[in-house]
Amino acid sequence: MGVSDMSISKEDLERMIAEVIESEGFELVEMKLAHHGKHHVLRIFADRVGGITLDQCGSLSRTLERKLDEVDPFDAAYTLEVSSPGLDRPLTTTADFRRKAGKNMRLLLETPVNGNDHAEGCLKAVEHDKLVLETDHGVVELTIDQVKHGKILY
Repeated sequence: MGVSDMSISKEDLERMIAEVIESEGFELVEMKLAHHGKHHVLRIFADRVGGITLDQCGSLSRTLERKLDEVDPFDAAYTLEVSSPGLDRPLTTTADFRRKAGKNMRLLLETPVNGNDHAEGCLKAVEHDKLVLETDHGVVELTIDQVKHGKILY
């Protein structure tokens, strides 16, 4: 989507959407803009600790639609899609890990730690940029920078 297709910048749009989502008790995980011919698609992925339900996505979509109607950011027709980030989405940010504290996960590491390129266990805490993982071999503390991504184990 080109700049000429929008009446505000992508950054301003994302900031506005994040404010609306946060006012509803959720967090903006990702915003994607796409276009198919002259039709545009604005995809919003939202979440919070404990997850987001389908009904909550619907309510959030209606709230965002009202705000977008006020601002009218697009110079053409668009579709708004609001959903959860999905169960299998890789965890990469501190916020991603914070939302999933208490879950069992596998972390793929940027560089091996104690000869391992991964760590597996229950994420006990997220403290600033540090992850505290309880593994079968004891507690492991890693910084976000040491982790490529994490995946929830089901």
